[in-house]
Amino acid sequence: MSNYQRYNFAVLLGTGLSFLLLGFGSTRAQGIRSKVNKGNQFYQKKKYEQALSQYKDALLDDPLNEVALFNQADALYKMKKYDQAIENYQKVVGSKDLKLSAKAFYNIGNAYFKQNKLQESIKAYKKALELNPGDYETKFNLELARARLKELSKKQPRNRKNQNKNQKPIKPSEWAKKLKEQAEQLVARKKYKDAYNLMMDGMKKDNTVRAFESFIRRIKDVVDIVEAHDAV
Repeated sequence: MSNYQRYNFAVLLGTGLSFLLLGFGSTRAQGIRSKVNKGNQFYQKKKYEQALSQYKDALLDDPLNEVALFNQADALYKMKKYDQAIENYQKVVGSKDLKLSAKAFYNIGNAYFKQNKLQESIKAYKKALELNPGDYETKFNLELARARLKELSKKQPRNRKNQNKNQKPIKPSEWAKKLKEQAEQLVARKKYKDAYNLMMDGMKKDNTVRAFESFIRRIKDVVDIVEAHDAV
């Protein structure tokens, strides 16, 4: 039986990282298991700093423990400390458990994507697929990163030409902020097209919804990928 389990394993718009659970059986591992299990409880309650503290304590007992390293990386990711998360995931990618290595590369890809380092993200997703070729989520995020990179490459020349240093950023209204929250809830339920339509309709009613154009573009990328996949 596998010693890890997925929790809300999703695409980047609703990022849910793989989260390992312990399967230690030896007496020597009881202390580590207790600390990591406490960390897991904090993690599930979204108390990531407390979770991180427990994982660090476990790693003092066993610095090479892959479970603690992986979960520590997950906590760092949730705290938006992406470079530190990547560093910890990289300590796991050489695991004898190929699926675990694939999941680590997948999460490295997500961390790079969050930093808009799309080329690095694409490389990580490709490595994940080399180890686990059939993983749909990795394929999906790979296509999402490629689509985003293509979009940016097209817009860069146009942006440089039309750049206006004095242009003030759009400040979203309270209604626009609430609308985005509703769209995020739809995204979390993987209702990407509904979320996209909601934001586009909202833009017709309130021009400040344009403040979330990057969010809307990301949803549109996912909608296009899903529709292309369903058409195959």
